[in-house]
Amino acid sequence: MMIKPLIYVVVLSYALAFSLMAIHALTGKDAAKLPSRLVLSVGLLVHTAVLLMRTIEAGHTPILSIFETLLFYSWCIILVSLIVVLRYEERLTVLLNIPIACIALVFALFNETPPKALTLILRTWWFEIHVITSFASYALFTLSFSAAVVYLLKYISKDGKSSAGHRNMLDMVNRGILWGFFLFSVSMFSGAVWGYLAWGTYWLWEPKVIWSFIVWFYYAGAMHVSYIKEWRNTGSAVAAVLGFIIVLFTYLGVGLLMKSSHSF
Repeated sequence: MMIKPLIYVVVLSYALAFSLMAIHALTGKDAAKLPSRLVLSVGLLVHTAVLLMRTIEAGHTPILSIFETLLFYSWCIILVSLIVVLRYEERLTVLLNIPIACIALVFALFNETPPKALTLILRTWWFEIHVITSFASYALFTLSFSAAVVYLLKYISKDGKSSAGHRNMLDMVNRGILWGFFLFSVSMFSGAVWGYLAWGTYWLWEPKVIWSFIVWFYYAGAMHVSYIKEWRNTGSAVAAVLGFIIVLFTYLGVGLLMKSSHSF
């Protein structure tokens, strides 16, 4: 199946949705409000079709190669973004999320590989649960990062004065961290079970496993930042930004630069 042209359609759809949302955010004109939603929704539908086509072509959930995981990660980002737009009428975070998703898709295009059959040790639901929940959590951490950036920019521009908009951004930061941590915990647990089935051990001293634990431990701490009065506001936002950098390194840096059972 030829899915590459459809990926171009997806990128163009997201770029158009970004432009319409930027117009709405900068001018406040409602004329761009509904079209931006529709274009983003259409892009997500085509993106979903791409994933389904790759699933049929590969014979398994498309989560094996860097090409497939980038497709799935960017899909998760846009799904989360659309939920934010529809439920919270919030578009500033989406203006950061869409470029991240588009960059992931472009990177995927440069790393396209033919579909591969799952090896014996990967033919278990524990593996699929592990990877799916991992990238779903990455998408939520991305949302938390975007909300944190918006909060910090607004906070600086208002000379540190709080407002309802600031509180909404902080709420999104904390919710993204909370639910992302929950899904990442599921990923860690299912990954441990898969590791036991594959290699007879729940833990391997290798870069990807160690860095995954660092991500889990970091966000476990980040969740508690909001309970410390002195760190409650700006501290949570800074923690979300730093956490996203750690996530990116764990996903791409470790997978591409270090040898492990998780190497692409």
